Amino acid sequence: MIPNPCRFCRAECCKTYTITVTAFDILRISEKTGRKPEEFAILSQARLLAFDPDTTLDMSDDGWVYLLGIRSHPCVFLGKDDRCVVHDCAPMSCRRYPFQLDGKLNTRFCPLPSQLLFRAKGPDIKTGQMVRELDLHKEIVKEWNKKHGSKEECLGFLLRRAEELAQK
Repeated sequence: MIPNPCRFCRAECCKTYTITVTAFDILRISEKTGRKPEEFAILSQARLLAFDPDTTLDMSDDGWVYLLGIRSHPCVFLGKDDRCVVHDCAPMSCRRYPFQLDGKLNTRFCPLPSQLLFRAKGPDIKTGQMVRELDLHKEIVKEWNKKHGSKEECLGFLLRRAEELAQK
């Protein structure tokens, strides 16, 4: 069995970038941890490693474009030992990192031992599963962007729609 590549890491990715999430990620984390989404999720205009324009949220109250992310830098779920405390239910982007959807590695923050282990191990989540969830999230974002509204209304809308779609 290949050891977790992150064990050699200093969690630079978790300390540097806003972790983008889907509404489904938020529901999963909330359910597993018992924490309210407002405690860890945020609509953010943050410095991002990469983003898909189909996941940006339009707000009628201020004209800015936002993404859904995990609150705080470093990530609110990063433990004192630089390990993720929600690894079992972590956002898909975290479980897929450092693999991109095209399968390429982005290991610029990873030390060499981690890079080698990632190459041998592969991602924690299959591309197809992530793409399906991301497509559903984009559908919800598209609905929101047609509807518009305030930042205060947005998170509730996204989570309600994700719950409805998850129950289908």
